[in-house]
Amino acid sequence: MKNPFSYTTIVTGAAFCDRKTEIADLMNFIKNSQNVLIFSHRRYGKTSLIFNVFKKAQRQKPKIDTLHVDLYGTLSEREFISAVLSSLSQIESKIERLVNLIKNSLKNVKIGWSIDPVAGTPSSLSISFESGYDMTMLDSVMEMLHRLSEKRKLVVVFDEFQEIANYGQQGFEKRLRKNIQLHQNISYIFCGSQRHILSEIFNDKNRAFYRLAASYPLDKISTKDYLPWVSRLFAKKGAKLNPDIIKAVINRCENHPMYVQQFLYFLWDEDDFSVETLNQVEIKILQRHYHEFLNLWESLTINQKKTLKLILSTKGEEIFYAKAIQSVDLKAGSQVTRALEVLIRRNIVSKNKVYQIQDVMFEKWIQTFL
Repeated sequence: MKNPFSYTTIVTGAAFCDRKTEIADLMNFIKNSQNVLIFSHRRYGKTSLIFNVFKKAQRQKPKIDTLHVDLYGTLSEREFISAVLSSLSQIESKIERLVNLIKNSLKNVKIGWSIDPVAGTPSSLSISFESGYDMTMLDSVMEMLHRLSEKRKLVVVFDEFQEIANYGQQGFEKRLRKNIQLHQNISYIFCGSQRHILSEIFNDKNRAFYRLAASYPLDKISTKDYLPWVSRLFAKKGAKLNPDIIKAVINRCENHPMYVQQFLYFLWDEDDFSVETLNQVEIKILQRHYHEFLNLWESLTINQKKTLKLILSTKGEEIFYAKAIQSVDLKAGSQVTRALEVLIRRNIVSKNKVYQIQDVMFEKWIQTFL
């Protein structure tokens, strides 16, 4: 039987664990054309959740059209427009109609495409602007989405939405908001992992997107939801996992969705499910991420490295005590404060009641190899 666990791609089908509550909540927002802000730490499965919501939306009667716009790496309003236009093949599969749709909305664009040889549909679209870019194009593209929604309800997901904070075009957020507010049959979902940037965009009273979307933080998956899912998948190959072993895997990964998937992916090929086997799998995962974590570690200043070790030694509690600071060869609390500001901004450290390293395997890597 094929290994059902996946940690490098979007997860759907049997490999997708639970999230029933989240899917139901998001479907309710979509049906009522409400805007939503989904944020979580990296690799919590935001995109997998979105695509599973899309599957449900497309099965609705009447059908709901879905558009996923990946903004990762976009640097300007022009690239934002290109990302939206390049995504339209998700809605319109006929190349002639797709080209006409874009040409009728924007007169000065050049469209290139490639065709999927099996399905005969456009597999990728490239957009360039023949006579430069002007700010009216944003209104034109958003009006096009509005016209599409007049035929059928539409949900538009802007993934990695924090990227817009880097755009330099004047008034971009105001102009985008003006359009979004007029769209009564579209649910806009904004996703991202850089919480501090998203918070500035949506919670600052002086920003155009202030309270434009309902906040929906995406948390880890609970152990009680993991247990039946793991048991069911392993049972398909005739393996019975002791619930204590499943709990041990989940605890080692601190319920982190991607790492739970990765751990179970490697455990799938094992015949023995002892604690020793779990230790071996954990080391294998740390080795697979070794160079990724090493590059991250080497990108830090000496005081940031010491602050991470301070968090580990104190379990994130009372880290400003003089004795704790001195134990990692830092001289003053101000050094810790400055280091934490950067570590939090880079999503390496988070703070709830205590400070903690966000990535559980990065934490284990530091403890194991340094």
